[in-house]
Amino acid sequence: MTASPTFQLVGKHTILVSWEPIISEEIHSKVLQLEQYVTAFFSEEIIETVIAYHSVAIYLHEKTSAEVFLNKLEKSEWDKKQQVSNKKYIITIPVCYSEAFGTDLSEVAKLHKLTIPEVIALHIQPYYKVYFLGFLPGFPYLGGLDKQLHTPRRQTPRPYIDKGSVGVGGAQTGIYTLDSPGGWNILGRTPLHFFSAIKNPPVLVQPGDYVRFQAISRKKYDDISSQIDLGTYKLQKEVYHD
Repeated sequence: MTASPTFQLVGKHTILVSWEPIISEEIHSKVLQLEQYVTAFFSEEIIETVIAYHSVAIYLHEKTSAEVFLNKLEKSEWDKKQQVSNKKYIITIPVCYSEAFGTDLSEVAKLHKLTIPEVIALHIQPYYKVYFLGFLPGFPYLGGLDKQLHTPRRQTPRPYIDKGSVGVGGAQTGIYTLDSPGGWNILGRTPLHFFSAIKNPPVLVQPGDYVRFQAISRKKYDDISSQIDLGTYKLQKEVYHD
């Protein structure tokens, strides 16, 4: 059973609700439930909410009393309300695990005493839950990485990592949505675009969605890139059922 969260005032207009600091689907379901409840029933009083693995930050309008809001929230029995039904998806992400793209692939394999094909097989096996987006616009923090691939971040971050790079850092895996510095270990690259400021929504995945990686050849990578440029690529996406 999930322990009750703690409610804290953080500054004059921010409330932080947090649970035990672990990566847990059970806790994250509560995070999503609270975030959906606040968004649905207090939209006039909040600016935005920001979720993480085990917390929700609620940013309030200046005219909203944080103390009064906190008191209402604690007494609301939000966790007994029916959860808002938001459709979630399983999205297949094609990834080219060539060593040209997977700059840390051989190093990760060596660290864990695995072959490169074994690393790839372990990485594509799970369905990864999108816990939250952060660091870069649309960057998905994905839970569910096989323990055999848990890998410390690089001691010295790289000054440049290509958009679409798929990496592992600690117990997480994720996708660089823009060209960026970074310290995760890079296993491959996807041709898909995870963020576009001109699209609605601007991000490819949402918290609560699931992602599955599909290994592809370099030729397939180039073919998909061309289809994306032409606007003919069809994303593999299906509704997720609990």
